[in-house]
Amino acid sequence: MRIWDCHCHARGNETADQVLRWMDDARIDRINLFARYPGPVDGQYRRDDAHESIDHIAQIQAADPDRIYGLIWAEPRTPGMVEEIEYGIVEKGLRGIKMIPRHWSPTDEMLFPIYEKMQALRKPIQFHSGILYGFEDSSRFCQPVLYEVLVNFPGLRFSLAHIGWPWVDECIAVFGRFRAAVGYQTANCQMWVDTCRGTPDAWREEALRKTIAFCGSEHVMFGVDATPATLVGNAPVHVAKDLALLRDIIGLSETQIDQFFWGACEAFYSPQ
Repeated sequence: MRIWDCHCHARGNETADQVLRWMDDARIDRINLFARYPGPVDGQYRRDDAHESIDHIAQIQAADPDRIYGLIWAEPRTPGMVEEIEYGIVEKGLRGIKMIPRHWSPTDEMLFPIYEKMQALRKPIQFHSGILYGFEDSSRFCQPVLYEVLVNFPGLRFSLAHIGWPWVDECIAVFGRFRAAVGYQTANCQMWVDTCRGTPDAWREEALRKTIAFCGSEHVMFGVDATPATLVGNAPVHVAKDLALLRDIIGLSETQIDQFFWGACEAFYSPQ
């Protein structure tokens, strides 16, 4: 069975050889690897830091671009962020961007140039959603319903992480909003759900059962939410737990299981 981990955080000091070795040890075939978060330093977001973060993740991806999908970490308060996104995607061949609302909201108009750029480049955005265990008191900016604003940017593919936990039902309802926007055609929906942990074990079965039933396994992606160095300790555990739930308890078919662990992410990164 192929495993594509849609959610992995680089620390900024890894080498490509290390990342590939850790992936092999964890039995992960492909990862979406997010660049190191660039800033702030003394309260300031610096373009040079963003550029350095992009160059590091591009160097790692270049070692094996079929297995490593590098993503820019886009902090919208960084001067020149739109230009840095274009540099990372057009010149360096990175696959998309990662964003976590750190005291900004997805509805803020300062985000619109980034949305427009990603729409034009036909590359996706992977967002954090749900309670946030870092970055001060930021959870109020991360509720899934705030991402409804992206209906104004049709065709811009995006994913919401952690199934929005603890707002799982809200996350699913937001998916319904985007599906409705394209005539209830799931295949054309611009939203995907990233199921990387956030949902504790006591909630996991219910969250996966609801999400797959409503959104379809073709729009629900598997993720670990580790660093490359911690993949070996985390990925096999999460794969085994989710596989047991999906196959033995929820009762998905092998086709649906393959979509969850591989196909949904493949579709997410294939421009429609």
